[in-house]
Amino acid sequence: MIKIVEHEEKVEKFYTTGSKVNLADFDSTELRIDNEGFLSFGYWENKTDRYLDATKRLLKFVIENSEVKDADRILNVACGFGPESFAYFEHFKPNELIGIDIAKVHTDYANLKAKQLGVADKVKFVHGDAVALDFPDRSFSHILGIEGPAHFNTREKFFKSAGRVLKQGGELLLTDVILGEKFKAWNPLHQTVLRVGAKGWVVPMANGVKEAAYKKQLEDAGFEIVFLKKIGDKVFPGYSRSFDSEVIQKHTKCMGFMTSMGFTFIGKLLGWLYKKGFIEYVYVKARKK
Repeated sequence: MIKIVEHEEKVEKFYTTGSKVNLADFDSTELRIDNEGFLSFGYWENKTDRYLDATKRLLKFVIENSEVKDADRILNVACGFGPESFAYFEHFKPNELIGIDIAKVHTDYANLKAKQLGVADKVKFVHGDAVALDFPDRSFSHILGIEGPAHFNTREKFFKSAGRVLKQGGELLLTDVILGEKFKAWNPLHQTVLRVGAKGWVVPMANGVKEAAYKKQLEDAGFEIVFLKKIGDKVFPGYSRSFDSEVIQKHTKCMGFMTSMGFTFIGKLLGWLYKKGFIEYVYVKARKK
């Protein structure tokens, strides 16, 4: 079992505090969880979009723009409750898919869901740290992840770990959050805002890098960049708008008042940071040399 350390415990707590997922209720009927288990920021096209529609649209965007061919064995990092994992399995048809997540309730639920769907022999979920992948060298053809790498301690270490377990020519596909070009590291105000945002969203300060540094970290880990698409305009404004009174009430009922307020604060802050040009949302594909 991979040892989970302090930072990872904080990330797990952030995503599970107040969660009312009762695995004891999981039987032959569908276990209901909010928004079908999706946890991403979503891809927003209209002001009338609802959160679940946006998260499904982001997943569709990732799949349709992935250019993935001949997926043999997929690793889905920060898999959450597994909705993206099952979509990857259905679309890419790998021989095996493994999801890894820092929150045990997520992987426990996803394993039960895999059994319910009749795919447990090929789709498995493990509780662990994606920075310290406990898999043999060159054992995956593809690694996919939506937003999780921003939380990894650190993302740079994850790139190296991913490079080790990917086959030569294997592909890494991620959506991620990086610093925008208007962020100035020398500016004390910008630094303060970054620290507040990083602490609230449980992100290591070391992960606060701009596009050039992000690409260099990938290259230093043995990758070549296939593409880097900036889609923050389709992510942060819509996600920030989604925290209306109805959503806040729903979150409060599910997670408790304090956790709901925390998510609302982070959502609004991310929208403001993007508007100021301090952050960007990217979809990245890199290939192992």
